[in-house]
Amino acid sequence: MPVVRIGSHSLHYETNGDGEPLLLLHGLGSSALDWDAQVLAFSSRYKVLAPDLAGFGRSDKLTQPHSIAEYADDIFGLLDYLGIDRCHVLGHSMGGAVAFQMGTEMPRRISSLIILNSLPSFVLDTVAKRLEYYVRLLIVSLFGMQPLASMVTKRLLPKEEHRVVAEKMSERYARNDRKSYVEALKAVAGWSVVDRLAVLTMPVLMISADQDYTPVEEKRRYVEQIPNARLEVIRDSRHATPVDQAEALNKIVLEFLAEVSKTDD
Repeated sequence: MPVVRIGSHSLHYETNGDGEPLLLLHGLGSSALDWDAQVLAFSSRYKVLAPDLAGFGRSDKLTQPHSIAEYADDIFGLLDYLGIDRCHVLGHSMGGAVAFQMGTEMPRRISSLIILNSLPSFVLDTVAKRLEYYVRLLIVSLFGMQPLASMVTKRLLPKEEHRVVAEKMSERYARNDRKSYVEALKAVAGWSVVDRLAVLTMPVLMISADQDYTPVEEKRRYVEQIPNARLEVIRDSRHATPVDQAEALNKIVLEFLAEVSKTDD
């Protein structure tokens, strides 16, 4: 099991394939295991690196607060350990926040940035965002991870065709450490890099499910503030796009990366 010590905690990671490095960053309550369909599709062309963020999966649990900037530092430490100077980055949800943080901190190290169902700001500036945050915090604090896992997976994967994978996802979600989840939730709430979007001069692709938590138009407004960015919308998808529309997502990502590679040649 590949593990690296970064600061006070150990990170688990998986690598598959050869070629240009492609980093996959999972969302809140998730882990590298939830990228299975993407690892299979991408590893034939790229060296795919999928870590478990601190507090999740097989990485060490969190014992103290951990900011989005610290999550980004963890991943830069992992890249340094593996001798990877530059890579493509695909971040989903909270992983998108970490990806944005990495891109604005050290843009020279990011070959391209792919942001899935995420934003460069998680400021709680709407009633819906505040409600989502406080409901999750309250459920986890009072009842633990199992009720939240059931609620989240029912919302994200309601179709019968996804029943088996939804059950598997719910089981994984429920195994999350309560304190680690709460610390990660608090790290995301209020975080923003909106004032630094102009430094993102690498190719940027924002991808939004048409039924994501946040509206497509909100993502479109941010795309307009990024120098070399565009938006793709995936139909009939909720927040768990890597699962409910894996084939469509994989196609969009591979086509984008192929375009980036042609531009670099």
